[in-house]
Amino acid sequence: MRIIIVEDEIKIRSGMAKMIESQTGHVVIGEAGDGVEGLEMILRFKPDLVITDIRMPKMNGLEMIKEMSERGFLVNTVILSGYSEFEYAQQAIRYHVTDYLLKPLAPEDVVAMLSSIEARIRDEEQKRYGHAEGQLRELLFGYLENTPENVSKVCLSCGFRDDTKILILVGYIGDAPPDYRKVVEEELLKLKENSNLVNLSWFYHDNDQIYYCIAAAEARNSDEALFRIQRSFYNRLAAHYRIGGNQPVWYIAETDSDNLVGNVCRAKERLDYSLVMTEVNWITDEGIQEYKTAALVYPADIIGRIKHAVCKEDAQAIASSIDEFFEYMSGQPIDPVDMKRGFIKLYYNILDTLMDFDRPLHDVLKSANILKMLESVKTKNELRNACRDFIRILQNPEKKREDISNYVIKKAISYIREHYSEGISLEEVSRKLEITPVYLSTLFNREMGINFSVFLKQFRISHAKRLLKGSDMKIYEIAKAVGYQDPKYFTKVFKEEQGISPGDFRMSD
Repeated sequence: MRIIIVEDEIKIRSGMAKMIESQTGHVVIGEAGDGVEGLEMILRFKPDLVITDIRMPKMNGLEMIKEMSERGFLVNTVILSGYSEFEYAQQAIRYHVTDYLLKPLAPEDVVAMLSSIEARIRDEEQKRYGHAEGQLRELLFGYLENTPENVSKVCLSCGFRDDTKILILVGYIGDAPPDYRKVVEEELLKLKENSNLVNLSWFYHDNDQIYYCIAAAEARNSDEALFRIQRSFYNRLAAHYRIGGNQPVWYIAETDSDNLVGNVCRAKERLDYSLVMTEVNWITDEGIQEYKTAALVYPADIIGRIKHAVCKEDAQAIASSIDEFFEYMSGQPIDPVDMKRGFIKLYYNILDTLMDFDRPLHDVLKSANILKMLESVKTKNELRNACRDFIRILQNPEKKREDISNYVIKKAISYIREHYSEGISLEEVSRKLEITPVYLSTLFNREMGINFSVFLKQFRISHAKRLLKGSDMKIYEIAKAVGYQDPKYFTKVFKEEQGISPGDFRMSD
């Protein structure tokens, strides 16, 4: 299952995400800190399951579920609640909540809940699709060995014969409107009922958000019958969705029973051509053959501007340079594999930059599931959304500090941020906070894992690195700007911390 966790306590939601991915086969595709962010993420990624807290800022869990319901997006939902909220959680039944879990969470309870929901989803799918479609799924995904005997058996179950012409229609709906899956089911049922010349079988693979549809007609009337199915598919499930950002993508091809498995498996790769072709929702082998590709010239100059903007914490430059990267990549006649690789390379370039300058923000970006999304994208709109995620995270540095729970430590770090260029000390900060130096030192070690002086030194060096890469200031000016009055002492501290001098660091790539 594809899961989204909505919980305002970062330790709870990140801990649950790690536990789910380490102890089950499910995938956490997103984490949100409030109902507003959660609703946007749910409508965008269309998960199979939402796990949500009740009490959250901006929009609580029940309000979020109600909004989902009113928008026609029904999904399995699990409520997290404490004992004091138990009656409140029970009210969620009216919003078709699947289950609830009591805090504190026990790993075995979470695993049992996921197994129960997964079993129910599988039972519903078997009832919906039937025995023949179940066999087809097993054959196409390797659960049933791809032998001539098994292929023949499955084809007979689906109503196909050896002399049958087969039309493969494979559709990615991950970037379609939220109610599109319901539309597909309704239209496929209509097609099946209204066509006595074609046998139509289909199933939905939730992990990939892909529909696999197989239409077959006897040889004597196959061309006309399959043309009608193709036209109906285009008119009902593709043409009406060509306008706007969220669109489905369909791939269509003809095959025979001997090549059915191989061609259906290749169809998933063909869907990636929507990343680079203009006709993003109706892909054919003829269109792919006509598409001429060139080698990708990676835009090193744009990457340089992105790194420079990140170093300077220039929000406007971050947005404009990442948008420039998207426009450049979108205009290149390249292979879809190169398109994905280009954006994944951007991700690692930004991560490497943050590793030098801002480790907490580096960790936030790394845990944001962007890499997982880039590896599975099928549309340009999803690439654009990934770029917006980059911008949102890089422009919101306060996000990285939400896991610092102690109020005193928050105040101390806030004071350091405002006065790090001055000669501040543990004693001065503790005096401002009206606590003893010993108590502040103890809190720092407990909450941050390092002592105050090390944190202050790393904070100053981090800003010095930004200025070295992101400005033309002299080294002695940078030393003073980050709180070191003696440039020689600054150089010594910098070299001890980084292994190279400030001047060599500025010249490094």
